[in-house]
Parts: sequence; structure tokens; C-alpha cells
Amino acid sequence: MARSKRLQLIVSEKEYLRLKKYAEAQELSMSEVLRDYIKSLPNTPPKGGDTTSHG
Repeated sequence: MARSKRLQLIVSEKEYLRLKKYAEAQELSMSEVLRDYIKSLPNTPPKGGDTTSHG
């Protein structure tokens, strides 16, 4: 799958280290861990949920 969208995420030092350690233990990049998590999300939004941003 071609990737064309970039996501910038701001996390705390504790969150960063937690993700980094998990990724290293799984022998994955931090991006791969996050992409795998996104793939595990249900395809339908929760009741009343809106998948669009109207910033």
C-alpha cells in the first residue's frame, strides 16, 4: 500500500520511551507499531463518532 499521508504526534517523554522500548522488543520501528495499531482499529466509528476533522 502506498503511503501518502504524514502524521505528526507530540507525546511525553514517558510515552516516547514506552513506545520505543516496545518497538525494540518487537524488532519493529515505532512507525510500524503505530501503523499496526491503526490497522487493528474497527472499520466503523463508534456510535455518534465522526471520522472527519473540521478544524
